[in-house]
Amino acid sequence: MANSISVDEIKKIDQSNTLDVLLSFPDMVRKAYDLPRPQLRVPKPENILVIGMGGSAIGGDLLSAWMLEKKGPQVLVNRDYDIPSYIGPKTLVFAVSYSGNTEETLSAYEQARKRGCTIVTVSSGGKLAEMGDKKTHIALPKGLQPRAAVAYMLMPVLGVLQDMGVMSSKGEVDEAVEMLKGLMRDIGPGTQPPANPAMSLAFDFKDTFPMIFCGPFLAPVAKRWRTQLNENAKVLAREDVLPELDHNDLVAWAEDPMAARCTVVLLRDSLEHPRVAKRMGLTRKLGWDRAKVVREVHTKGKGALARLLTALVVGDFASFYLAMLRGADPTPVQVIERLKKELAG
Repeated sequence: MANSISVDEIKKIDQSNTLDVLLSFPDMVRKAYDLPRPQLRVPKPENILVIGMGGSAIGGDLLSAWMLEKKGPQVLVNRDYDIPSYIGPKTLVFAVSYSGNTEETLSAYEQARKRGCTIVTVSSGGKLAEMGDKKTHIALPKGLQPRAAVAYMLMPVLGVLQDMGVMSSKGEVDEAVEMLKGLMRDIGPGTQPPANPAMSLAFDFKDTFPMIFCGPFLAPVAKRWRTQLNENAKVLAREDVLPELDHNDLVAWAEDPMAARCTVVLLRDSLEHPRVAKRMGLTRKLGWDRAKVVREVHTKGKGALARLLTALVVGDFASFYLAMLRGADPTPVQVIERLKKELAG
């Protein structure tokens, strides 16, 4: 595996067919948006609460970024057993757990129910599907890892909000699917480095410490890159956001010799704030250029959804290719399963 990763090499390592799932992402986005969903007859919410953990919560993070750009209601992602005190009858709640058995989500769901919130449950089954109202449940297809089901965590929620008249999304979905289909040709295994940015990044990441940085809009995408590197490639990684990063992290980049062992990825957006764009250049000059490698990944498309998802999927593929370079099957996460068993014991 000196300069490329062949399909034959991938087949030897990828015992769970993760690559097939990754390549199906554009179709998954469309199918997820078209899933049967409840037609809510309630007033527009004052705010939106997304309850979820891990891979099931990423959709909420993406929704929050999308909604902020669209100037819609505030979206809070709740990663806890408890929900905030201000959540009540005027809050629209999406309780999301791919398995339907996430203990933090079930606890928070019960609290939202007792406070009279309008709740839509989203799962492939489990206790959440049993506890929730069948009329306001979105049933997801089974058989995926939660982190691989990110399209199903986000797109049905956008559909519900579209139907409610809270925020239009259909045109953005069409654009996002087309952009993703085109991107698959560039980042799939049929294209090798240097033409394949995701595979090139995997070689950069190998034997270095991945650092993912961005402006506020792409913060959930940077988090997704980090968590995919954690779970798929089984490596430590880190993400941070400008301008906050410049008020603390920059000092370490200017002084710490560990910088030379890092690969920095800058997630860039066509609509990033001009001051953030200027900070990107200056921060690179004053600190990031001390890293072993610095790369930029740019969003594609005009709509917020296309820009979020095109940046996200490059990270998904980069984490997969890094797993291949490390000889690691991306799907198993044995230590998380062990934790769940010990918590239940």
